[in-house]
Amino acid sequence: MNQPITILLVFLALSCNNEKKNQPATINDLADRFYEETLITYPEQSYLNDIPLKDHSLVGTNSLSDVKKWEDFEDQLYLDLQTIDETSISEKSNRITYWLLKEQLESSIGMRVCKRNLWNVNQETGIHQIWTYLADFQPVENDTLKRQAFERWHKLPAILQTEMDNLTIGIAQGYTMPKEIVIIVIKQLQTLGDYPLQDSPFMSPAKRSEDEAFADQWKDLVTITVLPAFKQYQNFLETEYLPKARENVSILANPNDADCYQAFIRSMTTTNKTGDELFALGSKIVAANTLKIQELGKELYQSNDFSEIINRIKSDSTNYFKSSEEILAYNNNIMNEAKMKSAAWFAVLPSTEVIIKPYLPHESGVGSYEAATGDKPAYYRINLSDPTQQTFYGNETLSFHEAYPGHHLQVGIEKDIKGMHPIRNLMWFGSYGEGWARYSEQLSEEMGLYKHKASLISRRAWPSRGLVMDPGLHLKKWSKEKLISYMMEAGIEESMALNLYQRSIVMPAQLTSYDTGGEEIKALRLLAENQLGDAFNIKEFHTKILENGSIPILALRAVIEDWIALKRQAIH
Repeated sequence: MNQPITILLVFLALSCNNEKKNQPATINDLADRFYEETLITYPEQSYLNDIPLKDHSLVGTNSLSDVKKWEDFEDQLYLDLQTIDETSISEKSNRITYWLLKEQLESSIGMRVCKRNLWNVNQETGIHQIWTYLADFQPVENDTLKRQAFERWHKLPAILQTEMDNLTIGIAQGYTMPKEIVIIVIKQLQTLGDYPLQDSPFMSPAKRSEDEAFADQWKDLVTITVLPAFKQYQNFLETEYLPKARENVSILANPNDADCYQAFIRSMTTTNKTGDELFALGSKIVAANTLKIQELGKELYQSNDFSEIINRIKSDSTNYFKSSEEILAYNNNIMNEAKMKSAAWFAVLPSTEVIIKPYLPHESGVGSYEAATGDKPAYYRINLSDPTQQTFYGNETLSFHEAYPGHHLQVGIEKDIKGMHPIRNLMWFGSYGEGWARYSEQLSEEMGLYKHKASLISRRAWPSRGLVMDPGLHLKKWSKEKLISYMMEAGIEESMALNLYQRSIVMPAQLTSYDTGGEEIKALRLLAENQLGDAFNIKEFHTKILENGSIPILALRAVIEDWIALKRQAIH
């Protein structure tokens, strides 16, 4: 090739590159940047969200300098996002990507006021829980993966030391977690340390490796590195942190109090509602539910006294299980029936299966859902302890909330959606996901899934009280006794009331997301039924609610209102 032609080709290539650089970023460009940077900065998210990861030795660092780098990245990305005119985005998938990225960035930036890295002692999602889950997901199928596993887990002591350094800075600046939460975490850490080595959750990679030499090396790692590191963290919490932890459980006891609680509300509900507005909404729903419970009680027990109705269902021995085996069998039966009946209410069902997985001794919870990842099915987690204290009606509501037609149906359908930007796999909006699960509790009654009439009372009695309880704790200065009594008067056991109370402490506003989202979905259904009349189809409505996966509440309303408008145009 002669020199003039070569020079011309180089000039043209440079011109094309410069022209491309000068072009404004598209929403997919920004989403690509967010997706790639997230997996580099927080690689652990890949496992819980079923995202392939190239290097399994990486781990997200918790140093404050790295947190600042992430915040700088978010700030620049948000500036770039503001150059995009949402109204100019015509393609549906791109518009959803815009909604997701905008909500994620605004929520995350808003949460900085809370300085969570300085008081991250948490029995639900604390660092010890994250690494316990990580052990289950750590791949060890070949020599490269085994090497990467050792590289990652040798970083644990440094990560825990940084965590302790952050907490020490938090103490100096006035940020701590309440003492009663710290005590729970200390007990969880003690439980992890008390396991016989072969039963330790940290031994999961060794058990899955089918490699005796690797298993021996991993045993040494757990014995010499992992367990001592967590013991050091436990000792720090006991001797240095606990004496300085706060007594007041309200978020208002930390600096930036009101602004932090409002940031949590925005993050959890994807709305700009205030704590007082949520408290008022919850009080209204509780009053309406009380009236309905009185009607049901008159029919079932010939009484319209709320307390007596609740006491009757609680004192009825036929409502209680006799063994852990009975709990497991019953949940399997009602879950399978709910799946079968869902076909009449939904045009599409998930391709993935959900199976029941009871909690292990070191785990804490009333019930939860874990989405399918890789070759693992989805799990509906249940608690088999104290079976004679568990009710049929409580397990019914829980099953329909967590499995069918609740979380598993919604999340499973979301995982089957094609053509969406992979950023979708990194995001979960509680007001949508928990809102759907709360709506599912009502829908299950329409579907004829509840076998016990007590369930129709129970499902109305306590859920909406989270909207009252959370701002009651953080804003209204309700005492622990008053909060737990408020939940227990609706019929739930003291252990569950305590669990919800403690969850509200470490995850402010999380309990408000359920009914904030659930009420919005019910309102959108009522709007569609009123405006479409005979043209309303429940399967079609559910498809529209679920077809985009988890999205912010305001975006969901826009989707349904657009659908209603198009349907009305077609009718007329």
